Amino acid sequence: MFRTGKSDRNIIKRDEHRLFRQISINKATDYLSEFDYFLMLIVLAITVIGLIFLGSAMGNMYADGGSSAMRSQIAGLVVGVIFALILAFFDYNLLKKIIWPFYALNVLLMLSVFTPLGIEDYGSRAWIGIGSFTYQPSELMKLAMVLAVAIQLEKAQEEGFGLRRVLIVTGAFVLPLGLIILQKDMGQAMVLVFAFLMVLFVGRAKWWYILSVVAAGGAAVPFMWKFFLNGTRRARLFAFLDPEKYPDYSLQLIRSETAIGSGGLTGQGIGQGAMNSGKKILVKMSDSIFAVIGEEGGFIVSLLLIVLFGLLLMRMVYISARARDMFGKCVAAGILAMFLFNLFENIGMNMGIMPITGLPLPFVSKGGSAMITNYVCIGLLLSVSLRRKKDFFE
Repeated sequence: MFRTGKSDRNIIKRDEHRLFRQISINKATDYLSEFDYFLMLIVLAITVIGLIFLGSAMGNMYADGGSSAMRSQIAGLVVGVIFALILAFFDYNLLKKIIWPFYALNVLLMLSVFTPLGIEDYGSRAWIGIGSFTYQPSELMKLAMVLAVAIQLEKAQEEGFGLRRVLIVTGAFVLPLGLIILQKDMGQAMVLVFAFLMVLFVGRAKWWYILSVVAAGGAAVPFMWKFFLNGTRRARLFAFLDPEKYPDYSLQLIRSETAIGSGGLTGQGIGQGAMNSGKKILVKMSDSIFAVIGEEGGFIVSLLLIVLFGLLLMRMVYISARARDMFGKCVAAGILAMFLFNLFENIGMNMGIMPITGLPLPFVSKGGSAMITNYVCIGLLLSVSLRRKKDFFE
């Protein structure tokens, strides 16, 4: 038997320390080389464009020229970017341990809308307010639903899509959908449904279940039409088809289209838009921010923004397709669906090809909490993208 002296043990410890340090350096190098800079740069470019035109839209809406509101927006951006970077280097599979507590917390926040904390605006009671801070719980609730369904579909690949799994998946979807409908927020309800269907498709749920969900949704439309859509909401849905028939409900659409059309090729200049400065664009800091961009930035900036959003969506498709496991594929697909519906609906309703539903333009519309939520989603996408190669940790 050989004995090692104190000097030998010191040498071994030094070698071990050197080895672990080299492993840490190599791992950090891998993180930096695999980080999805393309995705992050696209999102930041969209956000910068949004801040420029949002500042113009808010300039004549506040006594301080929108300075306080812009600080809140920038604060949301800073916090959102920090969350995104933290989540990027955080293995998304570890989220499986906290999905249901996260889901339950968001359900409680959704229920708090019906307490004195709840705020009703534009006919929907979908926000909670504490002092000057307002938050829309349905934003993170959609993400919680995606995570909950994603983990069940991953388990279904190994254990089968039996009755227990069906009940859990259905319940994880129906509960937030019911709460959103009770809040009378039809826009968010449509986003939730679209995201759910996308996750089911990517997660390879049984076709009989997907078709059953579609059939149930179709059967619920007459019920929703009769009991949850009052005359005002029905008129807003039809106003984009025949603006002249519904003049009281098509004013926002008409003014948005007029603003976009008046921008021409190069726009009237930031802060120089006649309709923007004249406060003629309705809900211009949220729903109709794209109209402000069209008027002051013209066709060129509007097209640039649409191209950037297109690249963002294409990157999301790539991340979902290259994810290393089913959970990552479903999470990325669910986030893709949420952004896709919001983008198409918001830009479409400003151009008269979609009904006005009140959905904001991601990274552009006013809302610090919404900005944080959007960047949380980007952080999860970065995490999935960072681990997209099968041999990343091998």
